[in-house]
Amino acid sequence: MKNNIYRVRQLGGINQQYPQPDGSMSELSNWTIDEQTNGWDNRIGYERYNPVPTNSFAPFTTTVRVDSLYLLSNRSRAQEMILLESAGTLYYVHDFGNTMSLVSFDTNRNVPTNNELPTQYVAYASSVIIINGYNTPIKFYGWPLDRTSYGSPLSLSTDLGFPTIPSAPSPWQVHTDPVNPPNNNSVCIPFDILDAEGFGIGIQTVDKVNRFRYKVLFVSDTGSESPISLASTSVSWTTVHIGLGPLMYTYAVAIEIPIGGNNVVARKIYRTKNLGPSLTNDETYYYLETIRNNTETLYYDYTRGKGLGSQAPDDSASIPFPALTCTIGAVFAQCLFVNGGTANGSVLYFSNPNRPDQFGALDFISVGSSHGGDITALHPYYNTLLVFREHSIEVLVGAYGSFQMTTISTNIGTTAANTITTIPDAGVLFLSYDGVYLFTGGGAGVYGGAVADIKKISSPIHSTINSLNKAVLSRATASYSHDLREWHCYLATEGAEKPNLGIVLHTQNTTWTTRQGFPVGSLICDSNGYLIFGHHTGLVSAGDPAGLFVMSNRRSAGQALVVDTIVDNTAPTATLFSKWHDFGDTMLKKKVHYVVLYIMTTGDLSLPIKYFIDFDYDGIDGKTMKQQRADHTDQFVYDKAIIGTSTWEERLVTLVRYPVAINSCTHFAFQVSTTSDCTIVGYDIHYTHIGTKMISGKTP
Repeated sequence: MKNNIYRVRQLGGINQQYPQPDGSMSELSNWTIDEQTNGWDNRIGYERYNPVPTNSFAPFTTTVRVDSLYLLSNRSRAQEMILLESAGTLYYVHDFGNTMSLVSFDTNRNVPTNNELPTQYVAYASSVIIINGYNTPIKFYGWPLDRTSYGSPLSLSTDLGFPTIPSAPSPWQVHTDPVNPPNNNSVCIPFDILDAEGFGIGIQTVDKVNRFRYKVLFVSDTGSESPISLASTSVSWTTVHIGLGPLMYTYAVAIEIPIGGNNVVARKIYRTKNLGPSLTNDETYYYLETIRNNTETLYYDYTRGKGLGSQAPDDSASIPFPALTCTIGAVFAQCLFVNGGTANGSVLYFSNPNRPDQFGALDFISVGSSHGGDITALHPYYNTLLVFREHSIEVLVGAYGSFQMTTISTNIGTTAANTITTIPDAGVLFLSYDGVYLFTGGGAGVYGGAVADIKKISSPIHSTINSLNKAVLSRATASYSHDLREWHCYLATEGAEKPNLGIVLHTQNTTWTTRQGFPVGSLICDSNGYLIFGHHTGLVSAGDPAGLFVMSNRRSAGQALVVDTIVDNTAPTATLFSKWHDFGDTMLKKKVHYVVLYIMTTGDLSLPIKYFIDFDYDGIDGKTMKQQRADHTDQFVYDKAIIGTSTWEERLVTLVRYPVAINSCTHFAFQVSTTSDCTIVGYDIHYTHIGTKMISGKTP
């Protein structure tokens, strides 16, 4: 009887739907696309971020779970610095020079629970804003590492915003008798009325009362201005009419100026014009002077009225930072956006343009309807800001002073802020409660006329998504490697409390695979396209793997400390489970004779196979073959060839035929599960119809 051949020349990705498309896989774990053949290559693994020490995981000798991770990139990526958080301490990885070390710059921070969103990082100019909903939001600069030469108390990080309005300045009283000064905080600094200095009413024919008040505001390291202070107490004195001559004096006023927080670099002083004796005069304040430091506490004012500048800002121009418990943020239209945090999760606050510390009294937007829940993530995309809520998505467009918000979905939302990723030339990917979605329609879209679209793209892996532990969705993490052209997302499944499974979207052909055995707790991608992750458990006892790791082609599932030496672990197990084949007729019984794998030769490494029939869980072990061409002389193999007499050869496509010894079946599948290097391009299945139909169903 002539054999039939079911042929798949190009393998697809996972598809857990039924019926399954030709070429799709039921399971495809720990594979990547082979660029030469577009087949599946299992040469993946991960290794220590710092390979220098041979007997430790230094410098990560005290880190437990890495709760958050961020890559700070400056100067067109010429300067890159990794930030990480572990056990309530923020570190940067000092990777300059001959050694690597961890340097802490903020301690005693809240440690997120398993269902809390980890610390968020928002790039702003050459700094990064760090927020977590509990600790004071801060700005981290990174460079220069030593800021003491700047002549200010600035450290590597400063507070974000202004927590309160400044204290009012405190003017000393002016006394006009230098011989018998009063016993209080007062000063006599007279100027001859004919001089150009000093102020107060000058030449007059009667006694005149002089009265002035002051206000102050702080200027932060971003150029932002704080709320203006309350008015000072009055400073007043009387200019006595004694006629013209050298005994006519004007005076200077000494003022105590408050000091601001660690983000303050200057203070602006404002003053009234001469209010005179009347308490009903208009107290309009005008710019007097800028104190360009945050250290001096005494200022002497001898500026005459004509030397004053523009009017002081209104009280509503800047208010105390309105979102001290903010949990998420983003930069859009040159403004810093933050949510109200645990205190006011449905409100979005935005700063003045290019002034991330300065928030106006009316600079906020309420998302309104409670159906969507609190704001959970913000993501800029072209000329839009995507506002994610628990159960809805809004789009914000416009510019400062004219922002507008539109709802684009009332039934899709997410709490997995760390999975929201822009994929070049595709859109924005994010993990939701029931799958992975792709947002498109940005750029000239949304605001310019194109229709925004959100579609689910994870239907092929719906069974995997159904195992998602939604209670800890916020701990999911994702990143995109432009080098691998892969979007990696690590999530908790089957009731796990931390990520235990990775799903990978291969953008070359829009197929899915999974990653198992990768202990990812947080994830970033550097400028080279390398995926770097923080360990999801970290140090439990001395010598345990901890800290940062890099996904690579190294055939090792990390390293272990064995007798004071770091050694490679066994390579990750790669599993390929084919679709369930019915060969076009689910009723007829078939007899499968051979499975032929199209592979790239990798030498004498073994490649086992297992067969499954009619959806059974237990398979049948087949033969194990080595990955050499069956009808040719074996290619040379490393460690076996003699140097100088062997010619190294390229990998070649070959067919490896496996005999199948099973009973007749209606459905057939096979599995390859191996730690050996392997590239599978396609396969054939040789079978015959035996002319028997499956039996009728069972009666109750």
